[in-house]
Formats: sequence, C-alpha cells, structure tokens
Amino acid sequence: MHAGWLALLLLSAPAPDPSARGLVRAIEGHNARTADLVARFSQSYRSGMLGREIVERGVVWVKRPGRMRWEYKDPEAKLFISDGRSFYFYVPADRQVLVSEQDPRHSLAARLLSGAGGLLDEFEASLEAPPEDGVMRLRLVPRTAQSDVSSATVDAEPDGRIRAVLIEDLQGNRTRFRFESVRENTGVADRLFRFELPKGVEVIRG
Repeated sequence: MHAGWLALLLLSAPAPDPSARGLVRAIEGHNARTADLVARFSQSYRSGMLGREIVERGVVWVKRPGRMRWEYKDPEAKLFISDGRSFYFYVPADRQVLVSEQDPRHSLAARLLSGAGGLLDEFEASLEAPPEDGVMRLRLVPRTAQSDVSSATVDAEPDGRIRAVLIEDLQGNRTRFRFESVRENTGVADRLFRFELPKGVEVIRG
C-alpha cells in the first residue's frame, strides 16, 4: 500500500481518547448502550472514625431507565430496590422496609451504573496510575461541596466498562464497590424491580 494512503487511513481511523474526559465519555457512552446488566458485587465500608471495615457481597441487577436491585447475601440478607420512582430498603431480620421517593441525584455508584450523564458538569476529572493492565483509573472531585462525596475513583476498562468504584466522604468514610462476572443486555425481567411487601412488615416512609 502506498505510504500516503496508509497515513490517510491512520489519520481517519477513530482512536481511543486517553484523557480523563475521554474516559468519562467512554463510561457514559458504554452505559448508554447497555439496556440492562447483572453482576456479582462486593461492597466494603471503612469508617473514618473507627477504622473498622465491613464487607458485604451479593448480586446487582440494573435496567434502564433508573431501575436497580441490590440483593445482599453475605453476611446478612438485605434488599435494595429502585423502581424508577421510589426506593425500597428491606432487612428481613428487622421486619421493616424503608420507602423513600427516588432522588435523581442518588449515590454516585448507582448513577455510574445506571448510565446517568453529566458527570463532567458536576466533577473535575483526572487520571491516576492504572491499578492493573487493561484498566484505567479515573479520579472525580466535586466542583462544589457535596455531603456524601469528597472524592471518588473509578476503575474502568478503556471501552468504559466499570470494574470498581471507591467513594470517600467528608468524614473520611470510604465505600468501595467491586463488580465481577458482569453480563450485559441479557433481557433482565421487569418483575425484579417491583417490591412486594411481605406480610407483617412495618413500612417506614422517609
């Protein structure tokens, strides 16, 4: 092939954007193309005051727009459902369910998975040293003070698939989510996002 034609092809071919803004766009674009997903997750919480860490594991289902089901299995059964209008948080051992209206600005981890856009309007973005081959690390700092996020790091593949999210708040508390065995666009059933109230359970609205 003539060198001039080769140079033209290389210039016209789309190339990955290695910048922080490029990774944000890749994450938002990937999630916008993902109608639903299911994954195993681990969630660790470390108190900034006590220094003690709690680790929980389970399965998460996500379906656009705005529906989620976090089913905690270990060490305690818990259920968190968002049906697009309301949140339901149920701990079977407590025989209580907390119901609240859905806030479009709910937790950053949930927003990242649900495909919500506008991250660059809300956060300053920069890249940090990658944690491993094939994964990029994005740092997000709110442009204006937030009560629940002082900074966050997102580990993602270059195409935008999220591997992990770490969130730190103003009190120094750290919450980390890791996702494994991710399956996308499998046709997750709508019924998973409907909360059916068990008999004898107290409903608390907040």
